[in-house]
Amino acid sequence: MARAGLLVGALDSVLDSNARVTPFRILLQVPGSQVSWVISSGAAIGEVNKHWDWLVHNLLHSLSVFENKEDGASFVRGKVKGLIAEEVRGRQAAQEEDPEKFRELLRKFELHFGLPSSEKLVTYYSCCCWKGRVPRQGFLYLSINHLAFYAFLLGKEVKFVIPWAEVTRLERVSSGLMTEAIRINTRKRQREFSMFLNLDEAFGVIGQLADIALRRLLDSEGLELDRVLQQPARITKRILEEQAIREYVLALFRLPRGERLHEVASCSVWTPHARCHTAGTLYTTDCYLCFSSREEGSCTLLIPLSEVLSIEKAESTSLLPHPVIVSVRSKKAFQLIDLHDRDELVENLNARLRSLQWKQAMFRGKKDSKRSMRSPTPYYTFYYDTGPV
Repeated sequence: MARAGLLVGALDSVLDSNARVTPFRILLQVPGSQVSWVISSGAAIGEVNKHWDWLVHNLLHSLSVFENKEDGASFVRGKVKGLIAEEVRGRQAAQEEDPEKFRELLRKFELHFGLPSSEKLVTYYSCCCWKGRVPRQGFLYLSINHLAFYAFLLGKEVKFVIPWAEVTRLERVSSGLMTEAIRINTRKRQREFSMFLNLDEAFGVIGQLADIALRRLLDSEGLELDRVLQQPARITKRILEEQAIREYVLALFRLPRGERLHEVASCSVWTPHARCHTAGTLYTTDCYLCFSSREEGSCTLLIPLSEVLSIEKAESTSLLPHPVIVSVRSKKAFQLIDLHDRDELVENLNARLRSLQWKQAMFRGKKDSKRSMRSPTPYYTFYYDTGPV
């Protein structure tokens, strides 16, 4: 592939152990030029090979649309710079609520689009917007009320704004030169975006913001927003991620809409029918303990806290690491293991259990107080018996 020669894989071994140059690099070089740019570098060949695979899968096929090799090289450099900026943004966001990189992009967002100062920027992604066969590398900005895109490449500026209220269809597509893209339709036109560092995450956030806008627009017939989303100025990417997990748990276990999600932890639960521990995820809410197996449909467990007598830590062994025993009123108990943060988890669960038991005691005189919270599915489906045989 002649055009594929724009990306040259260079395995540059450095014999001097004191050298600061990484031993493996991927270089970008225009044929006939003595200048090259480092696209990727790493201390291990496996790390660089992963980067090369991404370039082959997402970028190389796009270079065929550039007749001028310099234009193709400029496009690749812009794309890689955008991905680096996004990766740095992710690391900073994990360490601080308002990273400097985000503030810099916020200033650009306000400068490029001239939206009201009250328009809150939620997050942004480096990606390409396609115009025919030509990819335009830039940044996709996602705010409370709008999706906006800005690119400046080869002396040409491209920018547009799409109100969420005008989005009629959102889908993932794969066609032509694009391996996979996000297609957004409005009543007037269609836009396609690809080459995301994490397409799944971007598609999820875009879907959530479009859904929030729709619910705010209708604001009736059961489509009211959850309390955490009722104040647009407080919505952040982290809140959207937490809300997505909560919606998943409420739907999976058919829990009341008012339930708040507290902890999410990987663990394994003993399943007598399989005579083994089944790996999965534990979700805890205000009034329930929920477990879903890693293998879909293998094991689903729902325990109302109103039926729980005690939640205790057991002695950890090599066969049963970090175990927790949940005892219920029917003289049965559930055994969970591999709970690495079990001390904090058990403390939080017991605090909610004590609070619930106190509330039950206050209303014990009422006729139906004992069954005020019923499980929509049998909580006793999987257990092990602690009583005498």
